[in-house]
Amino acid sequence: MLNDVRYALRMLVKTPAFTAVAVLTLALGIGANTAIFSVVNALLIRPLPYSSPDRLVMVWQDMRPRGGPAREWATPGSFADLKGAANIFENVAAVQGWLPALTGMGEPEPLVGEQVSHEYFDVLGVHAALGRDFIEAEDVPGAPRVVVLGHGLWARRFGSDPAVIGRIVTLGGEPHEIVGVMPDGFRPAVLPTAELWRPRRLNLSNPSRGAFVLRTVARLKPGLGFEQASSSASVLARQVEQAHPESNKGVGINLVSLTDQVVGDIRPGLLVLLGAVGFVLLIACVNIANLLLARGSGRAREIAVRMALGAMRQRVIQQLLTESVLLAAIGGALGVLLGVWGIAALVAAAPDGAPRLNEVGLDGTVLGFAILLTLLTGVFFGLAPALQASHAEFTTALKEGARGTAGGAGHRARRTLIVAEIAVALVLLVGSGLLLRTFLRLQAFDLGFDPQRVLVGTVIPPQAKYPTDAQRITFYDQLVDRAAALPGVQTAAISSVIPFGGDSDMSLWIEGRPAPRDDSESLATWYRLVSADYLKAMSIPLRRGRGFERNEPAPVVIVSETAARRFWPSEEALGRHVRFSEKADAPWFTVVGVAGDVRVRGARGDARPEMYLPYWQLPEPGVNVVLKTAGDPALLAAPLRQAVRAIDPDMPVSGLAPMGSLVADSISQPRFFALLVAIFAGLAMTLAAVGIYGVMSYAVAQRTSEIGVRMALGAARRDIFQLVVGDGLRLAAIGVAIGLAGAFLIARSLTTLLFDIRPGDPLTFVSTAVLLLGVAALASFIPALRAARVDPMVALRRE
Repeated sequence: MLNDVRYALRMLVKTPAFTAVAVLTLALGIGANTAIFSVVNALLIRPLPYSSPDRLVMVWQDMRPRGGPAREWATPGSFADLKGAANIFENVAAVQGWLPALTGMGEPEPLVGEQVSHEYFDVLGVHAALGRDFIEAEDVPGAPRVVVLGHGLWARRFGSDPAVIGRIVTLGGEPHEIVGVMPDGFRPAVLPTAELWRPRRLNLSNPSRGAFVLRTVARLKPGLGFEQASSSASVLARQVEQAHPESNKGVGINLVSLTDQVVGDIRPGLLVLLGAVGFVLLIACVNIANLLLARGSGRAREIAVRMALGAMRQRVIQQLLTESVLLAAIGGALGVLLGVWGIAALVAAAPDGAPRLNEVGLDGTVLGFAILLTLLTGVFFGLAPALQASHAEFTTALKEGARGTAGGAGHRARRTLIVAEIAVALVLLVGSGLLLRTFLRLQAFDLGFDPQRVLVGTVIPPQAKYPTDAQRITFYDQLVDRAAALPGVQTAAISSVIPFGGDSDMSLWIEGRPAPRDDSESLATWYRLVSADYLKAMSIPLRRGRGFERNEPAPVVIVSETAARRFWPSEEALGRHVRFSEKADAPWFTVVGVAGDVRVRGARGDARPEMYLPYWQLPEPGVNVVLKTAGDPALLAAPLRQAVRAIDPDMPVSGLAPMGSLVADSISQPRFFALLVAIFAGLAMTLAAVGIYGVMSYAVAQRTSEIGVRMALGAARRDIFQLVVGDGLRLAAIGVAIGLAGAFLIARSLTTLLFDIRPGDPLTFVSTAVLLLGVAALASFIPALRAARVDPMVALRRE
């Protein structure tokens, strides 16, 4: 073996051009696969960093029988039901978002936190590294406020001081005692950016069954499989429905493994990327196999001498495979280095909010994958040339002399490999074309509002400091006035919810219609509490009627076109009356306007029924500021913060960002996947072009004498040129035909990633086929030009 390795090294050094091309080609393929696999390993293979993560599930209310989503948040009553299901769950925890501001320590800082039931850390199996977790006595209404800090927040704002336990800090205007600090590296199960936690303090003695405000994470009982747990949860849902038919009619329980919940809808895209880089490596292997086949023809005399001297065929194959594996090892070593750079680039380019990016890196699993891939690659691209070279008749090779022999079988093998290479490249090109067109469709889709030159940010007046509706209304009035007075602001408004910022829904009662018998028959609508100029600030068209007057006392509402069609399909919505509570004294709101539909969840989301209500009639404890600006909205961020501070020095503005960036972020995932697949497809097309060029060049070199005879017998240079280009195009056409069939089958697997385009889109298929044929023609051009310039006298003398 050592002799084989030494000889292989000498052979590689003797052919530096071949070695450099092969090593670089392999390094690109192995490096790309290593980088993508590192992401797949972190997101799909590596277990979540919790105790026994395979037993962790998210528990959702399944509203599909009632026409709702499969993953609806839970009510406090539903959480109480789950806590009582000891036959299914070992422990259950409730989670709700929390957006406090840390004040009293210099610059106010808006934070993201979670309000959780005291079982939260027990469910995850991760406990405080400093101090303690929550206790049950702290998770009841009226209990003193306590908080557990994340390690990053503890280091950033408290200087990693271990004496922080027991310290009182002001969060959201309320004093909290710090009782614990989580370990470094802990990641929340529900809100990935959460940095602190406090008890939710639910009242479970008489819990609400109409407020969908909780997300629920649970740990299954030991020994209980996921399918068995899902069946038991269905039985529990029917029992709850019988006990509470007014609220739970048709409501199921949907269990989702926490891993699937964390990964979300990124799994199909990652698998597509893994397949794409696998195809790139396959094409690279085919190219190197072609090079080795051509090289093997030149080494026919050497191998013939070996076999004439008694070398067995197996020994020759061993020597040639040693050369291939050594070549792959050099390429693999360089590929791992490129993979490290690729991993850093992938993490930097990944969409914001992509899960577990902090865990992506080169670990033992990824390195083992790269080593195994390198060995398999070396065997894969070296086996066919080794078998071909060792199978040749050594007596024929010895007679051919130093010129070598093309060999009919070797010639056919090279052409077959080129056809396969083109077919694979076409599959990648079609996939990238479909994803690129999807991204362009998403980017151009009309969302129902204009995000350009709009700045948004969130302001949450602390409940402790602004306990009454009147105080919040006064604050919001001042906020709108001061924001509107800022230089460069054309329109200032506020809204409880903005597009891509979540949603809020409530039940609806329509005047003159029979009251719903239970919650399953109630009319649900999304609602926005807005100021008078919100529609103008967001450029949402008012189709009919009028907008709000500033602080008008009469209860009025503006409905979306979808709401008007759904609730009054054969009537005019204007002038109708609705209310949002079944109480007899609940006010009736008059519909005064019909606004255009807004895709608040992006192009992939449906237009939902929406209601716009004046904020001064139903003030909520938190709003989004919306500024329509004359220029760059980012320049208004600092002035807006100062305007808010002028009202309340302890009030931060969180989430300040141009609305256009939020829209761009909403399609960042399809953009990311489309860009990477397009890069891999371009690399595959380049490798395919190189492969065609190599085969045509080699064919011209082998057919020099034949070309000379043709030209001596009267063939024009144009005929020779067409002969070579036509040969290359024939190979490409066969590969394209096979590739189109394969692409049609594989494109169906991209269905979930596509938008407004069919998997079998004819424009994409035809354009990519034409593109690849054009590339094949260009790759054949130089060899054809060289063939057309052959001097027939020189060629005949060689013969």
